[in-house]
Amino acid sequence: MSFRIPSEYIAHVYKRILAKSLYCCILKSAALSQRNATDKGKILLSTNEKKIAVSWKRTGNYDVEVTKSDEPHIPSDARYMYEILSKQGNLLTFVCRNLGNKLFKTWSATKGKDVSADLRYVKNVRSVNQTYFRTFGRISTNKQSANMVTLEGCTRRKGTSVADSIELDFRNVKHYSVFSGQIVAVEATNPVGDVLYVKEIFAKAYAPPACAPRIEANVNIFVAAGPFTASNNMHYQPLWDLMEKVASDEPHILVLVGPFLEYTHPEIQDGLVKDTHQELFEKTLTRIMESAKRSTQVVLVTSNRDAHHEPIFPTPQYTVFDKKLLQNYSNLKLMPDPCILDIFGLKIGVTSVDVIKHIGKEEISNISGMDRLSRLADHVLAQTCFYPVYPSSEDLNVDTELWEKYAFFDQQPHILILPSDMRCYCKVIHECVILNPERMHKNTYARLCVKPVFHGKWSSDNILCEIVKV
Repeated sequence: MSFRIPSEYIAHVYKRILAKSLYCCILKSAALSQRNATDKGKILLSTNEKKIAVSWKRTGNYDVEVTKSDEPHIPSDARYMYEILSKQGNLLTFVCRNLGNKLFKTWSATKGKDVSADLRYVKNVRSVNQTYFRTFGRISTNKQSANMVTLEGCTRRKGTSVADSIELDFRNVKHYSVFSGQIVAVEATNPVGDVLYVKEIFAKAYAPPACAPRIEANVNIFVAAGPFTASNNMHYQPLWDLMEKVASDEPHILVLVGPFLEYTHPEIQDGLVKDTHQELFEKTLTRIMESAKRSTQVVLVTSNRDAHHEPIFPTPQYTVFDKKLLQNYSNLKLMPDPCILDIFGLKIGVTSVDVIKHIGKEEISNISGMDRLSRLADHVLAQTCFYPVYPSSEDLNVDTELWEKYAFFDQQPHILILPSDMRCYCKVIHECVILNPERMHKNTYARLCVKPVFHGKWSSDNILCEIVKV
């Protein structure tokens, strides 16, 4: 026997289920809001071990000016996608030779009299010898093939289009950390001709540190990195929460690192944005400048991941077509990626590329008990390059000619900002403060207090750092 359920009963049950579901959503939303309210202002990380009193609100009338350092920066009219394969190879070889020769000199200086007078320095990585010799080249790693590591030389024999390469055997090395693109010097033997049995590896070619800054009073710097909105909307609420804090505290400098319009955002990919990408960017920028006080220098560092901008690295600075916006706000500074900011001699290096994550994907290491994030960040300093990975990650378009001109630094900055998807950190490595404020869509930002120099003595202790929930 069959029977029918009355439609009124079905409608009644459906309404009850819907009401219960809505009630659960409200409870979850309330709980989330309460948690966010609780986390607001929470300090996730602090380097202020001595508990020095720091005022994050501006005191006094000390104003600063942000400029580009003397290091070369990519111009706004730079051309790209004109690479010739042979020229690309020559540039990679040129970079390898320069850094390799520097490694040789630095290594010899650190060893001093301990270096045997009979130790040979050769540029041919396949040089056959049963006694130890030193050579240098570019590392290539292959994690899919039992963590195989090869060393590509920086010289080419006549009649060949590629440099020689040879496998490295690290069985006699206690600690090592290598990644694709890294320039290293090795001390090894090559008894047969097909494997370098490494005794020692050296990859520390640090740039000389920049001179002490000429800061006369405390300088507060806020740093945040994009994306600046959640993946399910384009409301930019985390950014506006930060701007409320900026308006309240009036830091001397606000550094915002792109992307502002992440090209992988669902609403951008699905074409749900009503304005053009450039119009949306300029509307966002206008609101940022309206929120910030005139006394705060607002620095925008570009990103190759912006939907409205050049998808190339190194990346020219943002283009703003609204001339009134540029005229009305003299405290707005547009910077390329990478860039080195100069504030009375304080050098701050910045890149938007997640170089720490990219190095981590390529790294093969045998180091126990060492902080991995410190090790990855140290590679950037040791290679004196904002992006030392080669070949680059699949989602990064690197122009080799622009990279060779604009991605290296001759002086080590006092602060290095390396935004990453990896957990936030602020570490002192080789007297450089390296900072990852994490992503703004996670409601985190960093604030730095740079103290003045007394009696010409400068150290990383002059910089205090906190990473905070906005």
